[in-house]
Amino acid sequence: MAEYLKSSYDLIVIGAGPAGSSAARAAAQRGIRVLLIEQRQRIGIPVQCAEWVSQWISHHASFDSKAVIQSVDEMIVHLPEGNDFKFKNPGYMLDRSLFDKGLATSAILSGAELLTETKALQTSSEGILVHQGTKEEWIKAKVIIGADGVHSTVVRSTGKPPLKQLVALQYEVALFEPQSHTDIYFHPVYEGGYAWFFPKRNRANAGIGVIPSKTGLLPKLLNHFLTHLKDSRKLPRIEILSKTGGSIPCEPREQTVYGNILLVGDAAGHAHPITGAGILNAVLGGTMAGTIGAEAIIREDLDLLKNYETEWREAFGKSLQYGLFKRNFLEENWNRREIDFNDLVRKSWVGFKEYHKERSVW
Repeated sequence: MAEYLKSSYDLIVIGAGPAGSSAARAAAQRGIRVLLIEQRQRIGIPVQCAEWVSQWISHHASFDSKAVIQSVDEMIVHLPEGNDFKFKNPGYMLDRSLFDKGLATSAILSGAELLTETKALQTSSEGILVHQGTKEEWIKAKVIIGADGVHSTVVRSTGKPPLKQLVALQYEVALFEPQSHTDIYFHPVYEGGYAWFFPKRNRANAGIGVIPSKTGLLPKLLNHFLTHLKDSRKLPRIEILSKTGGSIPCEPREQTVYGNILLVGDAAGHAHPITGAGILNAVLGGTMAGTIGAEAIIREDLDLLKNYETEWREAFGKSLQYGLFKRNFLEENWNRREIDFNDLVRKSWVGFKEYHKERSVW
């Protein structure tokens, strides 16, 4: 294999989303040679995200303020019985394309090199095989960070199965009246998931996530939701500006370190199993992986990579495991007639006190 190796880096990050760019930046800041690769032509496009993020992101990521479209203060959860519940939930609605470009730029300015339109075909302990244009070549690396999403090529190289997932469809629509809160809607037909309406000044993201077996129903379900928004006068009429969709991991991986390979972000299952929110954890986990990866290279001790597993689990692992416990409970009871649906939601959605009742003994 060695004769095919064309170039060499200390650390390679696959995927230039929030997790990958954060990892590349953290590693490059420590003076090692870092390559960040992205299979898409343009960083951050297409956007496959509801684009809300906690206000805590500003403490952990370096990005241009222009990436923030607006602030939101509250979340209103709507249950089928007509009851609405308000929760304090300060955060930002992002332009994810600008946000992602900002993080990638920060990685570059810290010393990382970037290759776009470059796809990782396979990984080994020596490096990665990439495809760019008409060329395929091996690039050698001491440490590899897989930040290539829920359908990760890097994960496939470990032989591990795909994660439990939700599937989502989202339309960006014109918003006729501005609002400063986000909306979450639960309904028995949105199986295993929920609908959302997130404002972006004069636009909004309206979407639905459901269990994979309901994928074929997503367009019908989203039309059902849009009709509800119109009937409830949230929108006077439906004007669709764009459409997007994708998969969301809803369980953390049992293992995220494989020799000299680290998994971060959606590839590691770092999105919350109930809400699907994953940007903040992606930035936190990516920064941890980049920092620890660089330290292991500098000290010439790859055993230090195991510290990444410990560190991210201490930071947010318990929250994800408890979320998985609640997700399994939610899916197991969703269609049980003897279960009151509204009670099920209150026990399964993070904003309600019922969600946290079992946390002390779990």
